[in-house]
Amino acid sequence: MISCIIVDDDQVALNLVKHFVTNTDGLNLLQAFTESVEASDFIRKNHATIDLIFPDVEMPNLTGIEMPASIKDFPPVILISSKEKYAIQAFDHRVLHYLLKPLEYSKFLKAIERVFVERMAETNQLDYLFVKENGLLTKVGYKDILYFEALGDYVKVHTKDKAHVVNSTMKSIEDKLRMNQHFIRVHRSYHINLTYLQSFDSEIAIISNKTIPIGSKYRSELQNRLMVI
Repeated sequence: MISCIIVDDDQVALNLVKHFVTNTDGLNLLQAFTESVEASDFIRKNHATIDLIFPDVEMPNLTGIEMPASIKDFPPVILISSKEKYAIQAFDHRVLHYLLKPLEYSKFLKAIERVFVERMAETNQLDYLFVKENGLLTKVGYKDILYFEALGDYVKVHTKDKAHVVNSTMKSIEDKLRMNQHFIRVHRSYHINLTYLQSFDSEIAIISNKTIPIGSKYRSELQNRLMVI
């Protein structure tokens, strides 16, 4: 199920997209907004639960193109507009498709098909990695990893049972985990598995009773990814 929000100050167009979404299998409408600033606030607070956004381009205060540019790791977008001229600019901001008004359900479905294809590719990713330690390759499931710790030219992979020291960098680890929603970078030296996050504040996170520092540049992303109330 793909969870969506719609942002369009044109009530007629907004109602039509709502109709398309609610009548398409596999889509779940979370919210619909006529005001872009209100929508942006909702996205920041609920980032982890939103899979797809349908914003109109021409809106007051914050346009459909400015919204993705204003939020880090903005969810995928199917942009809606009455004008073709924004298309090239739009695709700089993770826009999957560009729908022109007047909207047609057949074109809407074609755009949604691309979203489903991307989602399938993500879910088909391997759920494990191999760590090379002392010349031996060992299979480690992502679900068993508590966190990664940078140690100079090495990375320590902490699992529930033991720790593996591998010749790698945190940047390489981050690239491998980019599409895995269970992991997040919280410090220049730490990448954690959110499954094992017990508690955190603005300075530290507790993973399996281990205290891990939270860097200031990673703090807001951690809060945005979690359901903080």
